[in-house]
Amino acid sequence: MRGSFEEFVTFYGTPHRSLLVGSIGYCTLMIGLRANPSVFGVLVTLAALAVSWRASGTSTSERTPAVALLTLVALSGVLNDFRLVGFVAAAAVVATPLITAIGNKNSPRLFQQALRVMVAWLPASLTAASLTILAFRESNSVGLLLSVVYIHDLGLGLGMRDHSRRHWAPFLGISGALALLWTSIQISASPISPAWFWPFALLVAAAIPLGRIITRLVSPEAGQDLQKFSSYFLVTPLWVSAINFLFA
Repeated sequence: MRGSFEEFVTFYGTPHRSLLVGSIGYCTLMIGLRANPSVFGVLVTLAALAVSWRASGTSTSERTPAVALLTLVALSGVLNDFRLVGFVAAAAVVATPLITAIGNKNSPRLFQQALRVMVAWLPASLTAASLTILAFRESNSVGLLLSVVYIHDLGLGLGMRDHSRRHWAPFLGISGALALLWTSIQISASPISPAWFWPFALLVAAAIPLGRIITRLVSPEAGQDLQKFSSYFLVTPLWVSAINFLFA
């Protein structure tokens, strides 16, 4: 049983060598968020490109479709319209297999490559676009989400460094994220009222781990590359939806 749990922790955990890059990225996004929503949109798009670049292939020709589609969808969030983002994303999903099919006559490989391209651009671009739109409407909630995910990944990464206690790493990450969420609500640094702490705590505690697990399962070959982003994969759309529900 212990061996199985340790395998899960290794599967779930963040390589500690990505902590410095994650910290620099977090600080850069927070500075952009305080500057201007449009600036933040460009920065978060660049961050999405950085984590998805290697996941989309090994050559420039393989990476170009994912990069182009990700940039198009992510930057559509700068126009502050969820319906526009949905339309652009739907068109990009339809275009993905068509673009991948150009010059690729091997049907089995075509499906695998189209799936890899889709996984490389779709979650990251929707995350970037959603965060950008929310930055126009409720920037404090974006800053809180970025901070909660950052603290989770930081705690998880630090916990993974100690091999004798690494089985505590997932709990350390989630506990740190929830502690930050509770503190921000109690000191009124968040737009979320104390009455909504438990629903948001449940959202964070469930969506971050599930997002990481789903990312690994869907794209095992590129799992380590996308793992830098995977904590945002599921929690972002749920968080954005919840904030829009509360402040609509």
